[in-house]
Amino acid sequence: MRKIALVNQKGGCGKTTTAINLASCLAGEGREVLLIDLDPQGHSAMGLGVNPDQIEKSVYEVLLGKIPINKAIQNLRKNLDAVFSNVVLSAFEQVMAGVPEREYKLARCIEDIENNYDYLIIDSPPSVGLLTFNGLMASGEVIIPVDSSSFALHGLGKLLETIRLVAEKAGHELSVKILATNIDRRTKFSRSVAEKLKADFPEHCFKTAINTCTRLREAAGQGMPITEYDKHCIGFHDYQELTEEFLCGEAEIKLKPRVSALESVLEVGRPVREPVEKEIVFTLEAPEDAMVQIAGDFNGWAPESLHLTHSQDKPLWQKALWLRQGSYQYKYLVDGHWVPDPVNAKTDDDLFGGVNSIINV
Repeated sequence: MRKIALVNQKGGCGKTTTAINLASCLAGEGREVLLIDLDPQGHSAMGLGVNPDQIEKSVYEVLLGKIPINKAIQNLRKNLDAVFSNVVLSAFEQVMAGVPEREYKLARCIEDIENNYDYLIIDSPPSVGLLTFNGLMASGEVIIPVDSSSFALHGLGKLLETIRLVAEKAGHELSVKILATNIDRRTKFSRSVAEKLKADFPEHCFKTAINTCTRLREAAGQGMPITEYDKHCIGFHDYQELTEEFLCGEAEIKLKPRVSALESVLEVGRPVREPVEKEIVFTLEAPEDAMVQIAGDFNGWAPESLHLTHSQDKPLWQKALWLRQGSYQYKYLVDGHWVPDPVNAKTDDDLFGGVNSIINV
């Protein structure tokens, strides 16, 4: 079974659209496909005509070991099954705080169905947190959808570095492909983004690009993949072309079996390097009903949620991150307001009249 995670810390870049339509196109080619949604927003369910609020057995119960994965699988269409999520999944990171090997929960859950499907497609949340790491550790391949914006290009380098660290830390090699999405051929800027991706990452870019297409958004709103909604629009043709390119790569994969990063080192007799990372727990005291996030150099300044804990009757919000050696600037986001770390005296100007906190690892 080929296992592919769609990952990007930026929202609105086409992860869910690609997950739904790639899975549907592969199913249309006669492949047995399982789609797993790791995004608490539950958009994959909505895009396939299922109400997330009516899902009784979700991926949350599977990850917590309450039910086996086959109990949560829904048959949607011929050759296409899914395990959906809903807002309850938001509690996963908090529940798993301090649990050993929490990054491997999904990988362990899918062991019993390895031989039941040809493809596993994993839709990740728009953050690089515990759920995304579960998707990465359960996969062998990664697709990074990148839309035509300067913000998307800025965050791509950080995301690629994160994926590299996963391979280095866990001895888990991942094949990475970048997919240009939402390309408006009418604008010079949009075309230049697609060209820059292919120029900067020639070996990691799909030849196919997904063009801007209103029918793709309409299809999602109607709870249908584009294969059912409109087979004459450019969105359908783009995802069919992507599927063909995807299937053409199967022969190359079979001819070149991959070896994990750890095995590669052992084969040539070099010593295994210890990961130069350290787990840092960020802690902030804030009201229980607040929305608390953190952003910094370590995650491309894409806010990630903290989980609520209590210590000496104080509401504390925490987030554990694995960071490489170096200096990082960061800030908390509390109910939409940027706040430097009140217990960290090391700061630097943020160029907007305020300060960022600094941590040295």
